[in-house]
Amino acid sequence: MASPLRREHRLMSEINVTSLVDVSIMLLIMFMIIAPMSQGGIEVRVPQTEGAALPSSEAIIVSMDSEGRVFIDNTEIRPEAVGQVLEQIREGRGLGRVYVRADEANSYGRVMAMMGQLSQAGFENVGLITEPPPRER
Repeated sequence: MASPLRREHRLMSEINVTSLVDVSIMLLIMFMIIAPMSQGGIEVRVPQTEGAALPSSEAIIVSMDSEGRVFIDNTEIRPEAVGQVLEQIREGRGLGRVYVRADEANSYGRVMAMMGQLSQAGFENVGLITEPPPRER
């Protein structure tokens, strides 16, 4: 009597990661294209100066455009309500750092009035955002 054929099934010890690498590279390329576009916001021409870089940790960004309109994280608010709104944000998010982006066309008095409101609201850690001057070649 002939014995039935026995097949041995061996486990495959290799993992094919080609498709995983392809998907990862495509996602990387998509994020590299999309990320600069998502940096939009309020059009503000900040002054150009030499200075140290601001820490990259979480902060509230207050912007003032050339017409004196004030924005907190892309939401327009009344200039006289800056302190009250920031106090609410601090209580909600727990952020104590504020960065100010003011258009260079604003008067010194306008920017200082906003800085005074920040001080009255209890913010002591305030940074001013500028752009570095163009490098000479």
